[in-house]
Amino acid sequence: MANVSNCEIPENLLYFIEGKNTVWAKQEAPDIIVVGITDIAQTMAGKVVKVRLKKKGTKVERGKPVATMESGKWAGPVPAPASGEIIDVNPDVEKNPVLVNQDPYGKGWLVKMKVNNPEELKQLVTGSAAVSKLTELINSEKLQCKRL
Repeated sequence: MANVSNCEIPENLLYFIEGKNTVWAKQEAPDIIVVGITDIAQTMAGKVVKVRLKKKGTKVERGKPVATMESGKWAGPVPAPASGEIIDVNPDVEKNPVLVNQDPYGKGWLVKMKVNNPEELKQLVTGSAAVSKLTELINSEKLQCKRL
């Protein structure tokens, strides 16, 4: 686990990084991923007050929303790191959105997806490349991560 400006960056995860949008994916099987937002994203959003997840069975293209979130200072989509179908959702984050802030890599996960093409996962960044890219974002935004 890398730690940059108090932001946790697990090196074993896959990251979809597009501008300030940073989403993680954990591979559970060759074509199954769990998706959530990074410590960096939850810090930039501030206290999350509402999470709306797409329903099970929804087909999503890479970069299109798997969820929308609202906080005191931000509202927006959470992009899919790969194209596929949502096969499970985390009802706890809809009931208690602050879980996304408290435990973004654990209890704050958002959806599970069955990926159409596992090759797409190779386009995500991981390990030291992810740490390097996310460190650039942390520095450019002058972030200090904090959990609620």
